[in-house]
Amino acid sequence: MKLAINQHATRINDNSRYIFGREEFAVNLKNIFTNTDGGFVLAIDATWGEGKTSFIHQLIHDLKCSDKLIPIYYDAFSNDFSSDTFLSIGATISYEVENHFQKNGLKTKNTKQIEHLKSVTKKTAMELVKLGTNLAVKSLTAGMVDSSDLEKFAGNAFNSAAFGTLELDINKKFEAYENSKDSIQYYVKALEGVCAENEKVVFFVDELDRCRPDFAVEVLEKIKHLFHAKNVIFVISYNKTQLSRIISNVYGVDTEDSLKYLEKFIHIEANLPTLDNEYQKNSYELLFNNFISEFNIPLSSDELQLNMLQEMFISLCSDKHLKMNGREIERAFSYVSFCFASLPQSKGRELFKFFLPAAMIKIKNRKQFEIIKKGSFNSLSVDSNKWMYDFFKQYYSDSLVQNASNVYYVKGLEEACAIVSIFKLPTEAESVDKI
Repeated sequence: MKLAINQHATRINDNSRYIFGREEFAVNLKNIFTNTDGGFVLAIDATWGEGKTSFIHQLIHDLKCSDKLIPIYYDAFSNDFSSDTFLSIGATISYEVENHFQKNGLKTKNTKQIEHLKSVTKKTAMELVKLGTNLAVKSLTAGMVDSSDLEKFAGNAFNSAAFGTLELDINKKFEAYENSKDSIQYYVKALEGVCAENEKVVFFVDELDRCRPDFAVEVLEKIKHLFHAKNVIFVISYNKTQLSRIISNVYGVDTEDSLKYLEKFIHIEANLPTLDNEYQKNSYELLFNNFISEFNIPLSSDELQLNMLQEMFISLCSDKHLKMNGREIERAFSYVSFCFASLPQSKGRELFKFFLPAAMIKIKNRKQFEIIKKGSFNSLSVDSNKWMYDFFKQYYSDSLVQNASNVYYVKGLEEACAIVSIFKLPTEAESVDKI
């Protein structure tokens, strides 16, 4: 059993099944990428947990079937250790472009162009080292800049006291600045040259609203240097509200000005389509199976019991009950795996059907969790909680103890809630205080 899974798990479906009925949106985007000339920047906006990353990974999987589109994924959160975003972006592009042509059968012409792109990337890296004395280039450029080259240059730079001291030679710094601009232009031309047969690079930037604030701004500032490349399309996935707050904090401006700042980079914006009710059942069913598999939860092989658990899970996720998004569901399963692992496996299996609703309700609504954690349900509850009485009566009829005509008790749920209560997310303390 796993206690945690990769939050960036791709969960690719080979049959191009998009959860929450987003196939049409994906087809629209693919047509835009294919039918337009020149580069542009598209933003996909959605709130936390709505499935931006999952959608992008599925779209990238489908775009890879095209010979003319080269999709590239850049995770800003995973790369924010870098002090030079341009280099990490350039290295990612070079690596993925080479992979694309290798998979599709490298031609001699492609080989030469890719080697030229690597060479220009290296030269650009060296010029940026001169400008910023960034000695971490080797790791950021996937090994394309040899460490001996860096050491030789850095040693000369510091020995001559040309950078970072009062003896700084302004002419050299000016020259380095001009050279870095020229190098970026050469890089853009080299990137265009790789795609000599009208291929397009579709560069997806994800997790900008989760990474280090200054790094998020740096990513935007650096990719703007590539906006003029005629064969590069940028797709920026973000929560615009959150990213605008980040920009406000970094630059000390108000929300209106931070949104104007974003407008400098974005040509057009699209909202990620919300859940289509027609696909609700199939989507939640897919998520249930994925998370059971990814967390490696050792459930009973009883098919009837598994079907009941899945049906119960889908009902809880639905709009009429908890209305949970993908990230909330993932956190609920993480709770369940910790609870399961804390018990003998036989006891864990016994309580699993109670762990799951307990964890889901705790994640979504702490007030409702406080109501159910003693295992008692009253049919006279206020309207907002009445559904829980009906829900547990429907799915746990074999576990009910009737205490009165309108009150019943579920011992297994009380046990499960007691164990679930041991664990909490770092953000939960504040919400508990408000109850």
